[in-house]
Amino acid sequence: MRLLEQPPEPGRLWVRYRPRPWPAPDGLWTDLAAVGLGQPGPPGATIPGPAGRAPLADDLLYLPPVEAGSAAARRALGRAAIDAGAPVLEQLLPGERPAIEGAVAVYDLLPALAAGELERLAQLPAGATAVWPLVAGVSGDPEVWEPGLRRLAEARCAAVLGLALQLAAGDRRRLAGNLDEERYRRLFHGPPPAERAFAWAAGRFGWGPFIERPLPAGPPWRRENRRLAGLLARAAELWLRLGRPESRGQELYRAARGVDRLDRDLATLAREGNLSVLPWLAPPARQLIEEATTGPKPALLHELETEYLS
Repeated sequence: MRLLEQPPEPGRLWVRYRPRPWPAPDGLWTDLAAVGLGQPGPPGATIPGPAGRAPLADDLLYLPPVEAGSAAARRALGRAAIDAGAPVLEQLLPGERPAIEGAVAVYDLLPALAAGELERLAQLPAGATAVWPLVAGVSGDPEVWEPGLRRLAEARCAAVLGLALQLAAGDRRRLAGNLDEERYRRLFHGPPPAERAFAWAAGRFGWGPFIERPLPAGPPWRRENRRLAGLLARAAELWLRLGRPESRGQELYRAARGVDRLDRDLATLAREGNLSVLPWLAPPARQLIEEATTGPKPALLHELETEYLS
């Protein structure tokens, strides 16, 4: 097994690492890292035992669903990662219960939504985080959102996020199932669902567009650096989604990546007024960090979230 790495972004649930190959199930599920339809595992794929595990780094490790016979091995891999200090995201399907103590449990609603079984959404455990995959003709239509979100609110979910899936033609054929003619047409030829529209609908129930970034174990200053990098990334993502100038959004993302790699106590530098020693930290990012170390939420992030959900 090897770990594939990608930039940790709020729109992809902060995933940095994912293991490959992976014994994924044949049914419908969402690839949370690729924001697409999950694919069955390759023949013979297994999760290695303790002697053969990949090195584990100190950022979010994504563990997708597995076939029933690999559940114990996934649980052991997740525990090993958490014991090594890494945060872990355990993806669950409706009806499952968390199996990895200390992991971030995220429920993938695709199987229930594709089957039109909205009543299953009310069965999620209180405090759950749920991902609503947005697929035209299947789960991306606003008339489905209200009753589904109401059931998730009845279940007292802590967070509900919409993800507009990127689908190939083969993925659409897998999702077509027993769709009527109109929904079939929307699936193959309709415009992609708007994540912002779903975020607005979910926001009326009190849910924000992103989850908080899971933090690693380790020295408090390193955890704080990761938290601050996460705030910069959230501001960057919202800035770009709102259609503001691309250069500024990428500037915020570059600052987030720089803070992620920083081997110094950023909060102390900010409190002492010494952020100028980091020349790659542009003024908007510098101001956001200064405000984040002294108050609950930086002004820029509050402004962007308010506009995005309005």
